[in-house]
Amino acid sequence: MPEHHLALLRSLALHPTHRIADNLAPIISALHAAGCVTLGPEGWTATATGCTIIEQNRPRATQESR
Repeated sequence: MPEHHLALLRSLALHPTHRIADNLAPIISALHAAGCVTLGPEGWTATATGCTIIEQNRPRATQESR
């Protein structure tokens, strides 16, 4: 998943919204088609699938940082 798609997905997981900028509509459409976001009463938000993708793309702690 492109980083800009992942960034929008992360944002929607934290802050669902009804308003999406016109230039983000194609990304929302792609994320919706992939089952990563849904439009509910609170607005566009990440689904369980989307949250799983976010979790899989989190930076991992290295041995040096522990």
